[in-house]
Amino acid sequence: MGFFRRDTNRRSEPPPDPFGVNAALPDDETEGVTRELAQVVAESVNEVPIDRDTLELLQVGLPYLLERDCSDEAVVVGQTAARLGYLARAAESTMLGQDGPPDNDLIATLEAGLEEAHAQGTPERDAVADLAAALATGESLDPTPEEGGPTWTLPGLDGQARGRLRDDLVGRLPCPPGILADDLRRTWKYGYFLCALDELSAG
Repeated sequence: MGFFRRDTNRRSEPPPDPFGVNAALPDDETEGVTRELAQVVAESVNEVPIDRDTLELLQVGLPYLLERDCSDEAVVVGQTAARLGYLARAAESTMLGQDGPPDNDLIATLEAGLEEAHAQGTPERDAVADLAAALATGESLDPTPEEGGPTWTLPGLDGQARGRLRDDLVGRLPCPPGILADDLRRTWKYGYFLCALDELSAG
């Protein structure tokens, strides 16, 4: 991931935390955790370093999901939404760790996608971005627990809390002409899933 690493063999100490918050919080404080996550991500969005390749993938998120060209203003806002999603996942993992059952279906899908990319000579980063986009569009914006999907199965917050976190962060952004709030919410999910897949790839 580049800006944080978690040593799972030293659980007595919190992981390196670029956001300046305590990683160990009780499970029954989900609402408070969600509010704190939103605050630290919003405050850190332009400070936490992200590598150039990832920034480029975040920049194309909105036009890629919409399957059309977007204005320069829309691209900038879309990149910010995707970046907020990426950093939200990074901060969530830092605060809550990876304690919980892994999403084996997602891991298998990622491995298959990387194998296919290797066979076709496609860059692995492009394959990961394609999968992140497929995850963002393949489930409803706010899936129910019964619907499941990665919004619910990734370790960390539950799906409802992730939806509240997304809405808090995306609600701070302006909607450029021709762009809906739901377009930005979906782009946030793209960034969120891109980070989650990077976690799995680094595994």
